[in-house]
Amino acid sequence: MKKYFWIILIAAFAVRIIGIATIPGGINQDEAMGAVDAWALSMYGTDRFGIFLPVHFTAWRYSQMSVLLAYLMIPFIKIMGFNIYAIRLPMVLMSTMGIALTYLISKKFFSEKTSLAIMALVAINPWHFMQSRWALDCNLFPHLFLLGFYLLLLGLEKKRYLYLSMIAFGLTFYCYGVAVYSVPVFLFVYAAWCLWKKQLPFKDILISIVIFMAVALPEIITMALNVFHRPTIETPLFTMPYFPESVRGNDILFMNFSFEQLGKNIMATIKQVFLQMPDSLFNTLPAFGPLYHISIPFILIGIVHFTKRLFAEKDMKKQTIDLALWGFLITGIWVGLITYEVNVNRINIIFYPLILLCGYGIWQTIDWCGNHGKKLRNGLLLSYTLFGIAFFTQYFTDFAKDIPSYFNVDFLEIAQDADQMEDYDSLYITSNMGWQTNPDMAEILTQYSCKIDAQYYQEKTMTHQGRQLLPYSERYHFVHMKDQTFEDRTSLYVIHQSEIGYLPQGYEVLSQNNSFLVVKVPAM
Repeated sequence: MKKYFWIILIAAFAVRIIGIATIPGGINQDEAMGAVDAWALSMYGTDRFGIFLPVHFTAWRYSQMSVLLAYLMIPFIKIMGFNIYAIRLPMVLMSTMGIALTYLISKKFFSEKTSLAIMALVAINPWHFMQSRWALDCNLFPHLFLLGFYLLLLGLEKKRYLYLSMIAFGLTFYCYGVAVYSVPVFLFVYAAWCLWKKQLPFKDILISIVIFMAVALPEIITMALNVFHRPTIETPLFTMPYFPESVRGNDILFMNFSFEQLGKNIMATIKQVFLQMPDSLFNTLPAFGPLYHISIPFILIGIVHFTKRLFAEKDMKKQTIDLALWGFLITGIWVGLITYEVNVNRINIIFYPLILLCGYGIWQTIDWCGNHGKKLRNGLLLSYTLFGIAFFTQYFTDFAKDIPSYFNVDFLEIAQDADQMEDYDSLYITSNMGWQTNPDMAEILTQYSCKIDAQYYQEKTMTHQGRQLLPYSERYHFVHMKDQTFEDRTSLYVIHQSEIGYLPQGYEVLSQNNSFLVVKVPAM
C-alpha cells in the first residue's frame, strides 16, 4: 500500500506543478498584492508601505490581506528571484502536503483501501487542484487547518502532538480572517468534550490554550485594535497595524446581523457546497463543480451514515476521534452561515471533510450493494477516472485560453512596455481592466508587472530599475479615462481599447497588446 501512496502523491504533485507559470496565465490582483508585499519583505523586512514585519497586510487599505502565504514566499523569492514560480510554488507544496494528510487522517477513521481511495479523490478533485495552482492567501487556510487537525488526532495519544497542533491552529489566524471566528469555536467545543469525557487532562488542555494564544495573540490584538480604533502597536519582533479605512468587518454576519442576511448566507452555502452551482472561473469549472457533481449523493450518504456511526459508537476513544471529523464539517458549515454570501474560496475549509465523507459514502454504498458491490466499485472507478480526464483536459485547454483575461495578462504586458519607454516622465494608466474597473487593481498590477521597488513606492529613493525618475506619486497616475483632463504637455497613456473615444485628436498609438494600448497624447 505504501507504493500506491507515493504513486498518488508524486502524480498529484506533478500535475499541479506542470505549466504553473502559464496556467493560469497572468496573475490575479490579490495574488499580485501578496507577491509584491512578499518581495518587499524579502528585501527590507517591511511590506510595501514600510510597515515592519506586519502580522496583517494593509493590502487594499479598505480591505486587508492575511500574511502567512506571503511569508512562505520569501525563501523562494530569495532563491529563485521575484517571479511567478517563486510566488506559486508554496501553495503547490502546501496543497500536496494536504493530499498526504488526507490519507493519514483517513486511516484514523477508515480502512487502508478506503484511505487510499480518498487520497486519490483529493488528487483529482477540481477544487483542490485549481486552488493549488495560484497564490490566493485564503486558500492556505484549509491546508494548515488540516495539519492542525491531524496533529490533534495524534495528540489524543501523545501530548507533544497536541501542543504542535496548537501551533498549527494558531497559525491559521494568519491565513484567513474567518479563522478568527471558526477555529476557536472548533477547539473550544472539542476541548469541552474531551474534558467532560476525560479524554484529555485539564493540564494538557490548559497548556494547549496557552500555546494557541501565544501564536494567535498578535493577530487577535490586531483585530481588537481595528474594532476599537486604537493605534498601531510596533514591537521589536513585528507590527500589529491599525487600518483606519477598513470595511472588512462587514463580511461577518454578527457584525451587522439580520435574518435576511442569514437566509442569504444559508442559500449561498447550499448552492456553492451541496448543489455545486457555478462560481468564479478561477474557483471552479461549471461542468464539474468543486467536487464533481457525481459526488453529491455520496457526500450526503457519507454525512448521514457517519453521523449515525458517531452517535451509535460505544467506545469513548473512537467516538472522540469521530467527533473531531464531524466537528470539522460543522465548522465549515458555521463559516458558511456567518460569512457574507460565501463563494468557493470563502468556504474553502469545508471541502476537506466533504471529500473524506464522500469517500466514506462511496465505501458504504459499495458495502450495501453486497454481491453487486464489485460492479459498483468498478463503475465508480471508471466514472471518476473519466471525469478526472475530462476535467484536466478542459483545464489545460479551454480554461487555459479563457482565464488570462481575468488574470490581466494583456494589461500586465502593456504596462511593462509603457514603463520601459524612456522619453516620458509621467504615465497615466487606465482603471479599466476589461472585466472590472478599479484604480487600486490597476496600481497593484502595475507595481507587480513593473517590479516597482518598495522604497521607490514609499518615495525614499527616486531610482527605479537603475533609472532616475520622478517620485512615484508624480510618475504613476491611475485614472478613469472618461473623467480625465488632458495636460498641456505630451503624455503617455495606457488605455483599454474601449476608451479610445475619450482621447483628444492627434493621439498616436505606440504599442498594442490585444485590448490594451500605449498611446501618446499631444499637449493640449
